[in-house]
Amino acid sequence: MKILIADAFSKNLPDKLKPFGKVTENLNDLPEADIVLIRSKTEANKEYIDRAENLKMIIRGGVGIDNIDVDYCKQKGIIVKNTPSASSVAVAELVFAHLLSLKRHIVRAHTTTKAKGWEKKKLKGTELYKKTFGLIGLGRIGREVAKRVRAFGMEVMAYDPYVKESDLAEMVSFDELLAESDIISLHIPTTEYWIFVSLHFA
Repeated sequence: MKILIADAFSKNLPDKLKPFGKVTENLNDLPEADIVLIRSKTEANKEYIDRAENLKMIIRGGVGIDNIDVDYCKQKGIIVKNTPSASSVAVAELVFAHLLSLKRHIVRAHTTTKAKGWEKKKLKGTELYKKTFGLIGLGRIGREVAKRVRAFGMEVMAYDPYVKESDLAEMVSFDELLAESDIISLHIPTTEYWIFVSLHFA
């Protein structure tokens, strides 16, 4: 069995996969590959899949599979897998990195200070404590974000039509979330329903 690592993964992944077959990172080996590991960089569309004549499985390192033509894979008998839990904590932490940066003007403060400016009075920060944080989507990533929101002493409310109750957030309607939240964070897949919600939000 030939395993093609088509995108950037950890450096020790090839060694971990060796017991399962011949591992290659040469993209020219796609036609002979039985399994392809991809991330967001590779677009596994119809043309890509047709080039992989021996392909039996595509594994997406990450949550979303929107860069894979899943329907065409089904027609060809190709199994599609992802790693839904792999990046949940990392994404949740990144949410807070951006949130703190925005609320404390960290990027602007850094840039202006390097330029020999001092805008302390202009860059008044905002505390997160006691603010209301609204989550649209309470899946794996949304739940990890909610845990961190609570740790900051914030109120958490969430809208997700697939979740009726939660120990991490008060479940509310979409309109109530928009009206009551000081901060809103979206953690939703690109399904038709959630695209509609996103357009309404925009």
